[in-house]
Order: sequence, then C-alpha cells, then structure tokens
Amino acid sequence: MSTSNPKKSTNPLYVVRSNGVDVEEANGILELILKKTGLDKMIPVLESFMQIILSQVQTYAVFIEVKKMFDKVFEKVIELLFQIQQMTAKKKI
Repeated sequence: MSTSNPKKSTNPLYVVRSNGVDVEEANGILELILKKTGLDKMIPVLESFMQIILSQVQTYAVFIEVKKMFDKVFEKVIELLFQIQQMTAKKKI
C-alpha cells in the first residue's frame, strides 16, 4: 500500500510560525493567507456567530435584515478573493 497521495500538490505551500518551530502545509493561496495572518483561528468563531444570529431569526423581516448583513460580509470576502487573485496573477507574469 502506497502512502503517496495522487492529488497532492507538486509544489506545496507552507506556513512557518513561531520563529520556524511550527510548519504547516496550506492547500491553496487563500488557506496560506488565512494561516499566515492567523485568521484561520477566527473561522470557527465566525461560524458560531453566524449560527447564533440565525437561531434568533423568528420573522421574515428579521431574516431579510440578517441576509443583508451576511450579503455584505460575503461581498467583502469575494472582493478580497478577487484582489488576491489579481495579485497572484501579477506575480506569475
């Protein structure tokens, strides 16, 4: 039985933390940025926050307001992803 993973990247990305003590592999540029900035630790907090907000929705009017709030957050995330994509495309040229 082989231990090699056929889907494994041939040029993996690594995040070095704690002055070189901790080294983690990142599966993509977004994961690399999240780990490098420490935002990866915030994802579970954000998920919990979203679950709490959604659990409070009792009426359609509240649902619409929550949806507007989530739409703004995701709009910013998509904008950030686009900027990252533009930056990485420039580096490849």
